Amino acid sequence: MVNSVKNNNSELQPLPENLSNQIMDVYHVYGMKLQNKVVALKGVSFDIKKGEILGIVGPSGSGKSTLLLALGGMLKPTAGRIIYPDGTDISKLPEEKMYTFRRNNIGYVFQEHNLINHLSAEKNIEMPMKLNFIPQSERKKKSNELMKRLEINHRKNHTPSKLSGGEIQRVAIARALANEPQLILADEPTGNLDAEKSLQILELFKDLSDEMGTSYLICSHDPIVAEYSDRSLEINDGIIIREHGLGIDLMDLDSSRLLVMDNQNRITLPEDAVEEVAGAFLYTWKVKDKGIFLEPLGSETTIDTQKIKFCPNCNLEIPPRTYSCPRCGAKLSRIVR
Repeated sequence: MVNSVKNNNSELQPLPENLSNQIMDVYHVYGMKLQNKVVALKGVSFDIKKGEILGIVGPSGSGKSTLLLALGGMLKPTAGRIIYPDGTDISKLPEEKMYTFRRNNIGYVFQEHNLINHLSAEKNIEMPMKLNFIPQSERKKKSNELMKRLEINHRKNHTPSKLSGGEIQRVAIARALANEPQLILADEPTGNLDAEKSLQILELFKDLSDEMGTSYLICSHDPIVAEYSDRSLEINDGIIIREHGLGIDLMDLDSSRLLVMDNQNRITLPEDAVEEVAGAFLYTWKVKDKGIFLEPLGSETTIDTQKIKFCPNCNLEIPPRTYSCPRCGAKLSRIVR
């Protein structure tokens, strides 16, 4: 179900059939005063394919949560475009239209399930449909279909306090699917589950994605989630820096990294590559055999004189030969004392 909303004076341009979403040059700045400003997203761009499970991985403070809030219409980015299949750019929608669009096109599954404690599982699943003024008979039919599909129909009259962790998460998934959204956003969906229940939930995501064509964007530190994502984007310091294919190993990201050139023609080199050239920050370049050859400019001695001791972003003292801040994830362009 796509709730079309036209932008002021321009016709909507639908996305290509194979795409669920297009994110273009998204920036977000927290804080109004110059000294308190934090740039959480710095020109983020990527596509989400229809029916894809896309993972977002990165350290704390890298911009994952801000990105999820922006894609879900719960935070208006400072700049950029977030486009849905019918061509709606939600970054331009006024709040009253955003509320309606969000309810019809976006589902949410979070670590904290946010179910209504005094309502039964069935009534929780019906709530999004009730807000859309769907008749009770249709709500009941749809919720029963979802509960059967998610194998929780026998628990439909139980409140969240009477459900197991896995059952609660299945109710949250059913609620997210109730209005047939284009995109499901999941923030640490397996965070409160043991390994067996985590696998069950991820298998369910995969099956539902295949059956319904719904796209999933999952932010998680859980290695199991990465294994089930069709591909994963690595974000650091507000920039998408690398892409990984199916079944990545979060403990060994170097083994599957593909470097990403973003819309500002930026490429972020892996830390091991930066270490090999002793933290060089000036390069000459040549195009060779359809590739780009970079060479550090100046000798290692010259490069080594360029030293920093504290993170320029959060002022943490940095350990020797470290090229990203352990606290805030900021990339450090010069060799560290």
